[in-house]
Amino acid sequence: MAVSTVSATVINLAANNQSLLIAAVLLLVCVATIYSFFSGGQKGRNPLQYDHRRAPKPIVHDTKLRDIVLKERFKPTKVPDNLDVIIIGSGAGGLSAGVLLTFAGLKVLVLEQHDQAGGCCHTFVEKGFEFDTGIHYVGDVQEGSIARVLLDQLTCGQLRWANMDDAYDTVAVGTPGEVKLFPMKTGAAAYYQNLRRMFPQEQEVLQAYEKLMKDANKSFFGFIALKVIPASIARFLINSSLYRLVFKCYRKGYASRSLQQVLDELTGNKKLKLVLSYICGDYGVLPKDAPFLLHAILVEHYIHGGFYPVNGASEIPFYMTQVIQQGGGKVLVQAPVTEILCDSTGRAVGVRVGRQEVEVRAKHIISDAGVTNTFKKLLPENVARKSCIYPLIGDVGPSYSFLSAFIGLDGSTSDLKLSAGNMFVYSGKDINQSVSDYLNVKAEDVDHTDIPFSLISFSSAKDPEYDVKFPGKSAAVVLTYANWEWFKEWKDEKVRHRGDRYEGIKDALGRQMWQQCVDLFPQLEGRMVHMEVGTPVTNRHYLACPYGEMYGLGQRMARFSPDVACKLRADTDIKGLYLTGQDTLTCGFVPSVLSAVLCVSKILHRNVYSDLVKLQTSLNNRGV
Repeated sequence: MAVSTVSATVINLAANNQSLLIAAVLLLVCVATIYSFFSGGQKGRNPLQYDHRRAPKPIVHDTKLRDIVLKERFKPTKVPDNLDVIIIGSGAGGLSAGVLLTFAGLKVLVLEQHDQAGGCCHTFVEKGFEFDTGIHYVGDVQEGSIARVLLDQLTCGQLRWANMDDAYDTVAVGTPGEVKLFPMKTGAAAYYQNLRRMFPQEQEVLQAYEKLMKDANKSFFGFIALKVIPASIARFLINSSLYRLVFKCYRKGYASRSLQQVLDELTGNKKLKLVLSYICGDYGVLPKDAPFLLHAILVEHYIHGGFYPVNGASEIPFYMTQVIQQGGGKVLVQAPVTEILCDSTGRAVGVRVGRQEVEVRAKHIISDAGVTNTFKKLLPENVARKSCIYPLIGDVGPSYSFLSAFIGLDGSTSDLKLSAGNMFVYSGKDINQSVSDYLNVKAEDVDHTDIPFSLISFSSAKDPEYDVKFPGKSAAVVLTYANWEWFKEWKDEKVRHRGDRYEGIKDALGRQMWQQCVDLFPQLEGRMVHMEVGTPVTNRHYLACPYGEMYGLGQRMARFSPDVACKLRADTDIKGLYLTGQDTLTCGFVPSVLSAVLCVSKILHRNVYSDLVKLQTSLNNRGV
């Protein structure tokens, strides 16, 4: 039979048996994925073969003892011999990868540019108050969940979690004096039942919305699959358009339709659409630009409630760092990597550190510094430009820059009647228009413009240890969007030496953010004793985010296209260089931790996620 006849027969068979075709392609994907983990090198040790948990030790409050772990400064003499892996950045993705590789018997060096480890997990103490910088709450870490099992292992059972209020988020809609509150309740059934109670005239709409949300959630596998399967197979699926048929998130348009589009098709009720969209503040994308898929997985992420680390977010790097140290590795701070070293073939072979330009080499280089820093700043330009990732940085763009107001309050949680939940504050106008108008304000007018959105959070109310450490005190953090252009003229100025104009803008915006707190929590009037405002320039200095952005690369629909999904993966097209952190999956703490699993899988040539699932099943079956 002629080849053309065979081809025609196969095409006709596929056209008339779509389920058969999907099954065949999925089988191909599974086989290719398994092959990719086991080929290309010797299979590494299972880092999760054993339960690494130990009996919890007493919580350490002593700052000096914590600093010994979190603030070990870089010196060339401290670099371990015979390194296997260098990790740039000590955020959640970097430290998680470091711990997993340590469990697998590899020697790891983590290099952090800031003066303490943790990235967005670090906390700081100022004027007698402790503030978090990036972990305001965490979802999906209920007992037995995959994330909880993983974090228990990464911290050897030392990290403890406090449940937030049943209403973990509350949406405040309207102007002062006319605000209406919409609480979000814990538990899938309670969450949707409460929505129907608050909008009794929208029963059918909310039923349809719930169905779409659950279906979109189940489709997330397709987005992940394009990052995990061999790049050649992913390209084949994309170029042949088979990905649309095989992966539901693309077939049904969950990754390519915006949240706003979906809601507009469901209802004309503007207030309902605003309330359903409120969580866009958590992923930093306006509803008109946010993929419905991203929205669905974030709602699901928190639907079992919000959690907060007992003793604060710095517990995460505090315990992970100790695991790496015990395995013969190091986590060193004040160690800014200035260049990723590459050999004549373009392979990453090491890094250059600090002003002394100390060279450190290892077989594997992992970057947790973000894609933009990695490819625009650290790699030699001739190497970076050859990568398929380089042009994506401009195509996807950065996430929004942000402002933080760190506010110290006189009075304990009980004194001030503070809630262990978050308040999402919206002016009541159209989110897309009001935030866009705000961000388009000229720099000279920014200090007297209205802020249309903010997130108010009381870390002291979420952490049961806060009152032990800082009796009679409370801490609030207020976040909102900002435009990098407003502040970029001060990007090269020293901290606290940026001039009166800079301080004036900070103070004006900070006062407005504080007033939003008082409007919603009138008992706070007269209780503020300290406030420090962090701008995008502040974020750039302490967190090394180029534009003071909150979530690295933007989470807009371009980020979820099959082409970008395929290319933003743990194993880059530069030999020896791997990526971890939120740029490889999606934004946030748990995705960053899970990105480390994908990264380590590529280095060890084994499916570490499968190892994790096996451990989870074993522990849950044993009830431990």
